[in-house]
Amino acid sequence: MQVSDPLTDHLPQIERMISALESEQYETLFEDYHELDATFGILYGTYVDELHYLAADEPQNEVAERIGVQFSELRPFLNALRDDLSLEDLDAALDTLKGLKEEATTLYALFGEYRQVALEAPRYSEVPYTHELIRVCKHYLKGALSIEAVQGRFEVFCNYHEALEQQLASLVPSPPEREAFEERAEDIEEALALQLQAMEDLDFALEHNEESEIAEALENLAEAAEVLVEVYRHLQKADLEPVKVSCIRCGAENPTDARMCGACGAVIPQSAANVGPNSTMAFEEDGSAVGPKESEELLRMEEAVHLFLHSGEPDKLEQALISYQRKMDRIKRQFGRMDDPPAEIPAEHLAILQRARQSFRQTIQALEAGLAKLQEGFASAEPLLLEKGLAEMRAGNELFNAFQAEFEAARSLSG
Repeated sequence: MQVSDPLTDHLPQIERMISALESEQYETLFEDYHELDATFGILYGTYVDELHYLAADEPQNEVAERIGVQFSELRPFLNALRDDLSLEDLDAALDTLKGLKEEATTLYALFGEYRQVALEAPRYSEVPYTHELIRVCKHYLKGALSIEAVQGRFEVFCNYHEALEQQLASLVPSPPEREAFEERAEDIEEALALQLQAMEDLDFALEHNEESEIAEALENLAEAAEVLVEVYRHLQKADLEPVKVSCIRCGAENPTDARMCGACGAVIPQSAANVGPNSTMAFEEDGSAVGPKESEELLRMEEAVHLFLHSGEPDKLEQALISYQRKMDRIKRQFGRMDDPPAEIPAEHLAILQRARQSFRQTIQALEAGLAKLQEGFASAEPLLLEKGLAEMRAGNELFNAFQAEFEAARSLSG
């Protein structure tokens, strides 16, 4: 259900009407009533519409039913308020409004409960539009929702995509965001292109009722959303980054134009002042590219390989290889953007940083080698190559764990 904040202006509106009655200010009561009735009507219409997108086996159904009951209990209070105001029985109107407030408070609490239950259900994307489209499509594939429900959500998603493109085209980044935005421009372009292609593929697959193509399009939509969220967080972090530079000796923050640390008196190299406190390891958000989700992707790749070896089914493995190659391309671009550290940083800091970078370089090489073997094994249908490819990717994943430990140590020193 897409009702995220169910018109919470209702309660203040009811309270204003109660206050007006208590202070004998009756001039706008009828106008306020009609506005209140209309807004509750809109909320109810939204609720009823959203029921079309809720499958019968979802845990939200129980709360949704209680919301429907609560609407039926709230409606008599609105009708009674209309009658009280028509008869100018203002004492009765005041009592009715107080009852209406209680019913509305219960209704909003139920919407909050609904959102909580929905959040505990499987999440397919951090982007609400993507999650919702994938959710209804998955229920459609199980026969639990109609094609009309999918088409409704697909139309909403198309509007979201168009609005996102327009927003990005007209975006004027803040000064702290500008460099980060330029760095990630290629990733944004790639994600939007992937999202658009997935939309076209999904439209075609739905029209021809091709289940495997629908599933593949949904995977691509989820991947595009993952990149967009990652970039958003990167920009958000850049916008929040303080305009400060960390002292390479004691770690204290200083203005970017400072020549000496205000805490310990050490000279602040201008190269450090120019690039900011995270210049020695500009990989804060980028770590997510091969971070905790790596093992999940490796499991997905293993599953696709084993399916290919046992059944000869190529589609799942082909899609997994394409998806992983795109991710590797993004990782390499991100690695290439890592700045060289200032020459003046302490030797022990530089040593840790160099080890971290070497670990990451080895990780990329191992993953690339494993991916190349998997691609070759897929093309030749050679089981041995596929198994070797998986083994090298497992080794790459272990190297990543070593890199992560070194990176955390370097980051703790760089502030």
